[in-house]
Parts: sequence; structure tokens; C-alpha cells
Amino acid sequence: MPSTKSIVVVNTSPIIYLSSINKIDILKKLFREVFIPEAVKREVLTGGEDNFGFREITSTKWIKTKKIKNKLAKKYLLTDIDDGEAEVIVLAEELKPNTIIMDDRLGRKIAKLRGFNVIGTLRVLVIAKEKGVITKVKPLIEKLKEAGFWVSEDVYKSILTQSKELSTKGKQA
Repeated sequence: MPSTKSIVVVNTSPIIYLSSINKIDILKKLFREVFIPEAVKREVLTGGEDNFGFREITSTKWIKTKKIKNKLAKKYLLTDIDDGEAEVIVLAEELKPNTIIMDDRLGRKIAKLRGFNVIGTLRVLVIAKEKGVITKVKPLIEKLKEAGFWVSEDVYKSILTQSKELSTKGKQA
């Protein structure tokens, strides 16, 4: 489990999806500092002010946008992943955070190969429940799915088991 009240670098989809269910504040409650690279800010703002995450990125002071320094590392990463994921990994290499929050499978794999602790949006919810920030994970996953977040049945069951909302026999707690 990541050390809470630590530094985290966050990719686009966790910002958008947590905003879509009005739970972006979970990040503030779990982590001391929340950073996003400029590419993530651009991706969130692209949809305009009606886009989930827009208000949070433009009005909160606790989500800090940081410019990456190593453009060459980003260019190298862009052969496999998109702009946001590449900048998240480069920014993480520069800031040395405790955790990266990213949902993209390939981006996560690359970040893990580079030695980072990587979690996704769903794991954030489990940690939030463990820390008493939220009381239930399942209704939030349902809201995420309504907002377009895709989750396989195996991952869904695993997350519910981790959050003690699914018994080992597959029945909901």
C-alpha cells in the first residue's frame, strides 16, 4: 500500500473519473502533495469547462501542475504511450514520488519497470476505504462504470474482495 500523506503524480483518467463521481477530494485526503504534468492538464482542459476535472484543475491549489525538464526522456516514451502517460513517468523520475496513479495498462507497465509504485483509480478507492475516507467502494465503482470507466469482471471482484465488500464465495457483503 502506498504511504499516504506522501507525494503522488496523477495521470489524466484518474483525475477525470474521480471528478465525474465528485470524489477528486480523496486525493487531497490521502496524499500530502498531488502533482500533474502539463500534458495531463492540457488533456483535462481540452474538453472545455464542461469536462470532468476542468474545474478541479483550474480552481484548486492542491493539484499542482509541474513542467517536466527531461524532454528527451518524454520523446523516447512517446514511441509506446501517449503524451500524458509519458509526462507522468518523466515527472515521477524528476520528483521521486511515493506513488503514480495511472489507469493505462501499458503506461503502468512501463512505470513499474522503472521502479515506481503504480496504482489505479480503483485501488485509490480501496485505500480511501481502508483509511476511513469513504465507507463503501462498490457504489462508487458503479458510478464510475456509468461515467464510462471500463472494468473487467475479474478486476471488479478483486477490488470488492480487497475492500471487503465481496465474500470469498462471490456474494456481496
